[in-house]
Amino acid sequence: MITAVDIENTFSNGDNMPYSGENTLVSCGYLTNTGEQDYLCFYHAEQPPTKNNVVVLQSILDKTTLLVGHNIKYDLLWLQACGFIYENEVWDTMGVEYLLARGLHRDLTLGASCKRREVSEKKSYIFDGFIKSGKGVDEIPWDKLTEYGVQDVQSAYDLAFAQAKLLDIQMEDWANAANN
Repeated sequence: MITAVDIENTFSNGDNMPYSGENTLVSCGYLTNTGEQDYLCFYHAEQPPTKNNVVVLQSILDKTTLLVGHNIKYDLLWLQACGFIYENEVWDTMGVEYLLARGLHRDLTLGASCKRREVSEKKSYIFDGFIKSGKGVDEIPWDKLTEYGVQDVQSAYDLAFAQAKLLDIQMEDWANAANN
């Protein structure tokens, strides 16, 4: 199964790493090639945690053979620091964009990459507006954070498939081969 993920976390004093005692996992969204999709709350100022959030996410990770994300090492670092286990293949859309740039200086952000590949673009304006106003990620109204996060996952998913098409790679075949 192919699964795109995106996490959101708090950051304190310019530090966004999970090993800072003050930072927490706020949310994680996922979308699979089998149609499973959810946006899970872990820690939010106003929204209670999603029931069975750890079990649900670990179950998805257990079925996943190809994990997709933009700068996936960051999401994996957070997930592993929170006790999640994932040991299969990864597709880093940011890394693929770097390779596709072939040495040219390109904006490698998810937004710029999606625009370049003509796929669904993220909703940065939602996130950026709240952060600029001094809100923490865990203070962004849950409905707005969900709207932003769900689109981020969709954008990474769409970008990965657009990249695979450019590279003439059948992602489903690759994901299935990881099972064997």
